[in-house]
Amino acid sequence: MKFFLVVYGISSGIIVGAGVISILILIGIVPRMSHVTNTKQFISVYENLLVIGTFIGSILSLHNLGIHQGRVITIISGLSYGVFLGFLSSGLTEVIYYIPVISRRLKLPKNYLKYVVISLMIGKVIGSLLGWAII
Repeated sequence: MKFFLVVYGISSGIIVGAGVISILILIGIVPRMSHVTNTKQFISVYENLLVIGTFIGSILSLHNLGIHQGRVITIISGLSYGVFLGFLSSGLTEVIYYIPVISRRLKLPKNYLKYVVISLMIGKVIGSLLGWAII
């Protein structure tokens, strides 16, 4: 019975991991990050850091561990997580063509689209901060 649970757990982890990676590939976070920062020569470094960060985050989450390294490391990791979530949310927005659809339905002029994007980002930040502060 334990063998079955181990195989089931590993199989489920592989399926979920493949799903996450396929979404990240579909969204194109790594090429987007390299294009925005003009660092196309570091694409392999970005991919490796993404895999390592996902693995370490999974281990820490699975074993309910925490890293207590002080304020500097907390600030750096928080900013890194925020950058990753920003790229993820902007990639999702572009993939589903949310902004063009909403601008056509609301009949917004094209020069107001930047305000729509900024308001989406501010809303995500405020929602995240409220979620973290309340929980």
